[in-house]
Amino acid sequence: MDREDDVRITQTALASHNPAAGHFVVHPTVAPGGRLLWQDILRALGARVDARAGREAQEDAVRVALRAAGPCQVTVLRAHRLGPGLWADLVHLHRTTSADFVLVHHAALPRDLAHLLRHCDHRIVDTFTGVARLHPPAPAGPRPRCQGAGPGPFPPVGSG
Repeated sequence: MDREDDVRITQTALASHNPAAGHFVVHPTVAPGGRLLWQDILRALGARVDARAGREAQEDAVRVALRAAGPCQVTVLRAHRLGPGLWADLVHLHRTTSADFVLVHHAALPRDLAHLLRHCDHRIVDTFTGVARLHPPAPAGPRPRCQGAGPGPFPPVGSG
């Protein structure tokens, strides 16, 4: 929860993108209905993106890429722009892969999303210190592209 839209939270999350450690950060493209989210996740994972593929095919490609990546953490910024349908899709991906999802919601949590969270394993982090613990800075230097990164040194995250 980033109710105040604190730029430090976004910067901290972005600086932690480290595919070699299994830590991926997605700064999604704002589009109606989140229609580009799957492409954005595939790019963050270093996977092939077929922009012509339909939404369902892209979501399947994300599932395949996440399974290939193994245990990992995927942070999705701007989650307040996604809506309950995409949140539910991300919860499903969490349940069907070994990926933990951190959804950074830059606003107060609406009732429909609060309801969804009551039905899945999650925790809410609402301090900068808590966010910094979930997002250790990536080491300096060139970042390798994802080729099925293994588990990283980050703590387990139950947010779904």
